[in-house]
Amino acid sequence: MSRYRVGVLLYFRSVQGQLLLIKRERAPNAGLWCAVGGKLEMETGESPVECARREAFEEIGIELKDSDLLLRAMLSEKDYEETGHWLMFVYEIKKRLSSIPSSIDEGRFNFFNIGDLDELEMPWLDKLILTDKLLDPDGEEFHAIHVSCQEASDAGVVIVEESIGSR
Repeated sequence: MSRYRVGVLLYFRSVQGQLLLIKRERAPNAGLWCAVGGKLEMETGESPVECARREAFEEIGIELKDSDLLLRAMLSEKDYEETGHWLMFVYEIKKRLSSIPSSIDEGRFNFFNIGDLDELEMPWLDKLILTDKLLDPDGEEFHAIHVSCQEASDAGVVIVEESIGSR
């Protein structure tokens, strides 16, 4: 049986409110626009908050305080792209960026207006999260979402369960 892999997704915005995404150069999601993020270092006992702070520094060179992180969702994915199961902690970053970060070996960054996301090549689940769950900057909801990727088809996404609470 496959174990869950644990990671974080970080949604940064510019001072103008645009969303920061990275066009990934390698798997997973090569060639697609994605959130900043990465895997939790489980062997060191790293927490999701520590992982978020580390990934922000490694990928865009910004140091975050715990108070800069707002947990907006926990997303569990069953059989994501046949790579196993994932548990993702999805953070909205309160600290705004004044410029586009420099490219890294994983890809290049750009800011996007919210209205332009439908035109971008993005992982289907990221697009679902962004367009339906997290884009309202004044939103008060926290989402716990479980998706069975095995059951998803060309007809759409299967959300097995979702609970919503207030911050």
